[in-house]
Amino acid sequence: MDEQPEPSKRALNPARGSNRGRLVDVLRRQGPMPRVELARSTGLSFAAISAITSKLIAEELLCEAEPDTVAWADDADEDDGDGLVVRRRGRPAVLLTLNPEFGRIVAVSLRMNLIETLIADFSGSGLAQSRLEIPTRALDASALRALVIAQIDAMLDATATPRHRLLGIGIALQGIVNADTGRHLWSPALSATDVDLATPIREAFGVEPVMANDAVAVALALTAAEPALAQGLSASIVVGHGVGMGVVVDGEPRWGTDAGSEIGHVKLAPDGPQCRCGQRGCIEAYLADYALYRDARTFLDLPPAAAQQPSEAQMTLLRERAQGGDPRLEHLYQAAGRSLAGAVAATISVLRPHHIILAGPGLQAFEMMRHAYEERLEQAVLPWLLKSTAIYVRPSESAAIVDGMVRRTLRVVDRNLLETAE
Repeated sequence: MDEQPEPSKRALNPARGSNRGRLVDVLRRQGPMPRVELARSTGLSFAAISAITSKLIAEELLCEAEPDTVAWADDADEDDGDGLVVRRRGRPAVLLTLNPEFGRIVAVSLRMNLIETLIADFSGSGLAQSRLEIPTRALDASALRALVIAQIDAMLDATATPRHRLLGIGIALQGIVNADTGRHLWSPALSATDVDLATPIREAFGVEPVMANDAVAVALALTAAEPALAQGLSASIVVGHGVGMGVVVDGEPRWGTDAGSEIGHVKLAPDGPQCRCGQRGCIEAYLADYALYRDARTFLDLPPAAAQQPSEAQMTLLRERAQGGDPRLEHLYQAAGRSLAGAVAATISVLRPHHIILAGPGLQAFEMMRHAYEERLEQAVLPWLLKSTAIYVRPSESAAIVDGMVRRTLRVVDRNLLETAE
């Protein structure tokens, strides 16, 4: 869908925050660079950059990187006319970077029958990762809390990280999350509801956890990988175990209590197929992995899915059989395409985003959905509205969830460390 025309330029909110925060944000987004380029990228004077970086180096948030092989202008000598003092002779510049040893971040993804955990350094680089397959619906609230805490502890032990060096914890969950209160209200992956995860994690580790719907984490990972998609309002519709949406404005989640939307539970037909939320006719009931596999088993001899959730191997088998020309499977994927179009149409009509990103492992089957999707989308959205939004297809693996949650948690940690002080 990348051929969509570029959306009209709507007014964007300028980035806000302290000068220290702006500088660290540039380094997070663009990587190591010399002071003169930091000045250009932040809009701050070279004198201000020199003063801020000196303080951040003294506080051990920044450090010098290895000299770059590219001949940057050096950090001192002439005035370039804009108040930036630079050297023009191409001597290797002193590059500044985030100090990876300043602290550690742990991100946890909790979804159907799987808990994935990643520990990263202050620069965002992953240090260790684990995947625990477990029947998540068998966990009560107490067992869930204990298991999450144990997984975080295991990451600290695996990397010999003292608890006082743990700066932040991010938790990404399927379903409805109240990020303000730290409560997980409902998830298809759990039988327990309205679970307070924040309090026990805070008590165990001494840091305030950052919680989000997993679609928000995927949205952050996708927009970080392609910065152009972070400009303005971007809505990522994530298809896989379920169907969710993460909304990002100028690279930050800023819509709703956690920037997430249960787009998958918008009703297409009141008498439609059963959804695992307990109702009928939801977008998810046509489009999610479990729905496609469930319906395919009504006419194909397929092994049952554990806890009604098909594995990656089972979904690969289903796609291969559909690509082999089975008209019954083709019909299922066409219905899924029309359902996806309904989600996109609702998003465009309500939010008018600059970008929509169709993501998640379920989009590996997009070519089988494409015709029905495009036909329904043209019927469902006013032409001038459709042209105002660029649509991209980015099938993503589950690893994008923990990657995005690391990014989200680091941004919160940065604000806590930097935004209140100059």
